[in-house]
Amino acid sequence: MKRALIIVDPQLDFITGTLPVGGASEAMDRLATALPKIAADQVFVTMDAHPIKHCSFEPNGGIWPTHCVKYSTGAAIWEPLMEALIALPCPISFIEKGCDLDRDQYSAFEDSYPKELESAEEILLCGLAGNVCVLNSLKDLVRHGLASKITVLTDASPSLDDGTALNEIIRETKVKSVTLENLDK
Repeated sequence: MKRALIIVDPQLDFITGTLPVGGASEAMDRLATALPKIAADQVFVTMDAHPIKHCSFEPNGGIWPTHCVKYSTGAAIWEPLMEALIALPCPISFIEKGCDLDRDQYSAFEDSYPKELESAEEILLCGLAGNVCVLNSLKDLVRHGLASKITVLTDASPSLDDGTALNEIIRETKVKSVTLENLDK
């Protein structure tokens, strides 16, 4: 496989819902438009799939508003992106995380990762939010030995902060980063 694309948590609650990330709708629209040009051989989409009484929710003593409850509207993939994914000729895999009631999970790759990534020459990483789940996914993929293959799509990874945390991890891990416009240039 030449190119894999990982899209982290492109869900409604992180765009227009209970835990919105500034610039998320524009970033996900930009990504949806760019998908054909990206020409991934396989796409992996991670998704928060929280139980109703998840430990990370404020009413249960957590730090976040209730978000991405499995089967809720807020857990759905951003519609323009989903339509673009459906139109792609390559395989699309969905990876749920945050499913355990008493455990928060900012990365879908803590314990393992899709073995298809081993054969990828390049792994593009993007999604929501840059400073939380993208950052932690990046750290776990690097820990699994995939750093030399990873490129972060910075303009498709908006953050709850000003982008500083993700940019620091990109520098520390020495992975590549690029904007969608400059991909393949």
